[in-house]
Formats: sequence, C-alpha cells, structure tokens
Amino acid sequence: MGCPSVDPLTRSDPLTPALSNLLAAARRLLLTACLLALAACGPGVAIAEPQAPASAVPALTTAAAAPTLPPASPTTAAPAATSTPMLTPVPPTPTGLPSATPPPEIELLFTGDINPGRCVYTKAKAADDMALPYRPLAKILQAADITIGSLDGAISDYNPPNPCVETHRNLIGPAEVAAGLGFAGYDVMAVATNHAKDCGLIRGCVNNSLFDTRLNLLAAGIQPVGSGANLDEAIAPVIITVDGVRFAFVALTAINYAIWATDTEPGVAPFKTEVYLESIRRAAAQADVVIVLPHWGREFSAELTYEQTGAAAKMVAAGATLVVGNHPHRVQGVETFPNGAVAAYALGNFVFDMTWSDGTLFTIQGIMLRARFRGPELVGIELLPIHIYDDFQPALAPPAEAAQILQDVAASLASAPAR
Repeated sequence: MGCPSVDPLTRSDPLTPALSNLLAAARRLLLTACLLALAACGPGVAIAEPQAPASAVPALTTAAAAPTLPPASPTTAAPAATSTPMLTPVPPTPTGLPSATPPPEIELLFTGDINPGRCVYTKAKAADDMALPYRPLAKILQAADITIGSLDGAISDYNPPNPCVETHRNLIGPAEVAAGLGFAGYDVMAVATNHAKDCGLIRGCVNNSLFDTRLNLLAAGIQPVGSGANLDEAIAPVIITVDGVRFAFVALTAINYAIWATDTEPGVAPFKTEVYLESIRRAAAQADVVIVLPHWGREFSAELTYEQTGAAAKMVAAGATLVVGNHPHRVQGVETFPNGAVAAYALGNFVFDMTWSDGTLFTIQGIMLRARFRGPELVGIELLPIHIYDDFQPALAPPAEAAQILQDVAASLASAPAR
C-alpha cells in the first residue's frame, strides 16, 4: 500500500518546551515507520509474474528469435559404487603424430652361392679390385639391414688360389677377397658348405683353411656361422639385433659328411635331425626370430628331395621363421607354410664361375630373397632374379629372363614330393 505524504503532527502554534520535545520524538518515530514502509514496497513496483523454479532453463531475454537447439540429452545417473569404473581418458595425441607408432620395417637380403677363388678371384685380381663382382648390385646389398650369403669355398692364404680352370673343384680364395665381401655389405656368411675345408692344390693343411676363413671374415666385419672347433661351436647361433629385434642364424650342411664337426673335432654343423633341432632350440631361447641356412639338395637339379622338404617342415615346426638353402647351383622352389614361415630351398649361384651351364642358363642365374619384418613378424617376401655376367658379376635380370627364372622357381615347387 502507499505511504503517507504529509506529517499529521506538524503544527504552527507555540508549545511548551516539554510538549515540543514530546512532539519531536513522535515525529521521529512516525518518520522511521514511513521509511521502513517505503523500503518494503518501493515506488511504482508492479506485481511480479510467478518465477520459474530454480532448476528450469531461464527464458531468453533478447528480442531476436531464439535459434532452434537440439533437445537436451537425458541426464545419466552417476554409477553406483559397485559398478565397473569408466576407462581413464587417453591424453590427446600431439598434432601430426599417429595414435600408435608401428614398429619400423626391417629388411633382410639373402644371396646364393659365392665362390671366393678360381676365375672369380683371377678376374678381380686382374682389375686390382676385390669388390669387382659386387659392384653392379652394391646399393641393393648395402641397403639391407642384414645381408646374408653362402660361402661355397674357403678364404685362406695357406696355399695360393687355384688357377682359372673351372674343372678344379678346390675352391679357395686368398684373405684379400674378404674385403670385397665387406664392401658388399654382408653381415652374416654361412660357412657350413661342402668346400669349407678346401685348401688349394697342395695337401696337408687339415683344418687351417676352416679357421682362416672364420678369422678373415671376422676381420672384414662379417659373422661366420656353421663352423667351429667342435660340434658345440659349429651349431651355435649368430645373433644380430636390429631395432630391438634379435635375429638368430644357424647353418649346416648335408653335403660332405667327412668335414662334419664332432664333439672333439673341428668342422661344420652336420645335417642331422637331432643336431639341427637342438640348434634351433638354442637359437629360439636367445632370439626373437630363427633363420636356418642349410646346404643341401641335388647338385644341378631343380627337383626337391624328400630330405629337403621333410627337414624344412621339421625346422619350421621347431621354431624357424625362414629356411634359406643353397648348393644345387640353380634355383629351386619357395614354399610358404600355414603359420607364415617360408622355405626357399635354393637361391642358385650368385658370384660363381660356372659359365658352362650344361648347355643351359641355370648356373649363371639365381635369385636374391628379400624378407621384410615388422618387429619379429615376417610380413613379406620378394624374389629378385639375377643374371651373372662376364666378369662374374651378378646384376638384376632383364624382364623376360626374370619371368623365366620365376617360372623355374614355381615349377620346382610344383614338382616337390608329397610329405
């Protein structure tokens, strides 16, 4: 309601001092009451509309029409104390980086048989270039994370090398040829071959060339595998680590059992079931990937033997991821097993002086095998056909010849004996 606007106690007639004081006190009380009433009702206050509950969304106060908004999501009740807790949110990944970095790709490159002596050495010596055989493919060989070869001979200065006559079957090269292998980028060399103890035309060296080969390879930065002072050393794996992945290599030979190592005699790792299974077991205990390098098969034949296919299956079952063989001096089949492991039975020649070829091309042809890993997982195999040219230099085969070599690989596998 409204408040009085006139003081009813105001008068102009004179009063006694006591009465005047009493009237002044009364005016002060009335003024205070009026001020309180003004504070309560205020001037010109309209009656307010009913207010919305405090939990409701306030109305828009702008004159413009409100934009259409999607309906609010229903409120989700907080989980009870016994419910499964929510996953902790992952912190945002910095801009430009993938959410999960895959392991880097690792490349292994395998080549066929290498003869360090005879005509190969004669040509390189005449050119004063021990790297001569490897120059056409040097970039490919050097680019791999691990490059692996098969030394079908010995490297020793115990005797002079044999002359350039292909009928000499004693394959020895002098110590200086190891520099060419080092230039090519080889990291591992299988020395468990039938020529591991070759010592030239003069007899009497016994085990000298075997040990010299190991020392000369090591001096060139190459790890020899498959030979030793006794059986235990011969079957020991060579382990190379790349990007945290440990690759173990073991090598053995089925050819020339006379040079097999024993418990007390130097030699090469023998192709015996119990021996190679033990070798794989040891390797698997120390590494993430096991690779077997057997020297086996029939010389100059594309046909696989029961011995090869049966042993490959046992090696894979024992834990080998790759089985890469040599010795036949021609390409053979490449088989993929149900678990993803691969056996390449023979890669053919790589640096070799077999130009006669029995009237065909096969001894001057071969393949390089490129294996790609992501971490310890084998994710791809690539076959690179090669042709060996006049200076015993392998180079990538031209397209038509490459297709023919790959057809030979397929035909070899197709004719493999059933297990």
